Amino acid sequence: MENRKQAILRAVVHEFTTNAVPVGSQALQSRYFVNLSSATIRSELAELADLGYLAQPHTSAGRVPTDSGYRYFVDFLMDLEPIPDRVQTYIRDELKAAPGDVEGMVERVAMTVAAVTQNASVASAPQGTLARIKHLDLVSLEPKEVLLILLLEGNLLRQQVVNTSEPATQADLTRLTAQFNASLSGRASDEARRHYDGAPLGLEKELLGRVIAVLDMYEKGTENLVVHDGVRNLLRQPEFAESSRVHQVLEVLEETRYLTVLLRQLIGESDLQIVIGSENTSSRLQGCAVVLTTYGPSDRLKGVVGVIGPTRMAYSQTVARLQAVARGASDRMAELGV
Repeated sequence: MENRKQAILRAVVHEFTTNAVPVGSQALQSRYFVNLSSATIRSELAELADLGYLAQPHTSAGRVPTDSGYRYFVDFLMDLEPIPDRVQTYIRDELKAAPGDVEGMVERVAMTVAAVTQNASVASAPQGTLARIKHLDLVSLEPKEVLLILLLEGNLLRQQVVNTSEPATQADLTRLTAQFNASLSGRASDEARRHYDGAPLGLEKELLGRVIAVLDMYEKGTENLVVHDGVRNLLRQPEFAESSRVHQVLEVLEETRYLTVLLRQLIGESDLQIVIGSENTSSRLQGCAVVLTTYGPSDRLKGVVGVIGPTRMAYSQTVARLQAVARGASDRMAELGV
């Protein structure tokens, strides 16, 4: 695309995303192109419309970007907007105060993204998150009944009554408790599995098996952990003035299993994905833009965080702030060992 057309398209996108009003040649001339005539700008606008990058809602109205126009802007013209110090401070303070467990961290990430982007947000837990044992207790209830108390990193408590195949005194359980804590405290679930493989048949192996079962349940739960926040932000956008539009987005956000799969499909192998309008595979999101990135404590453990909003989105600002939250969340999770 010629430089002048690029400049005009960039200006139309900026004006429309800011004011939500179709952009005319006079507005462009007075604010951006004082050295161009209105006739020249009108001619360029018409050519951009012929190319499919702009549309004219009504004969006498100005132009608005199409999905293709936004796509060209995002791919070739977008410069990330600098993040104000107050927003940087807010992001840092929010993530610093996040709970030390996966669920709490994912919820805080979603809340922070919604606040700084003023769109609806969505966040999934890093895939493959390992449960890490903080402390374990075994309490005798009956000769063949044991209360297993498992405290995971992040102060998550899991309790389960275990029926054993052989009697166990409290003295036996106290000895095993000390043994388990000495070998497993601060260790992830894969370490518990190695101890189980090497344990002799009997009470020790039986109880280790139940510990692993509790850890497995926790880890499988985090794989499907997806939270959202900020749907109220959509209500401020004119595109969502009709309640049916908001309901369509809510239907997607509240179908956890579907949303988990959708996020994985959209992000693919990339670290940043922007899906605009008709590019969305879900018909309920075809009037929206979805911006996603990855985050997590390591390259092996990655979750997805993103925003859903109108195609008339401040992409430069949204991407910059979304990536800032993702970086902050990754650093915080690595620091906490989440």
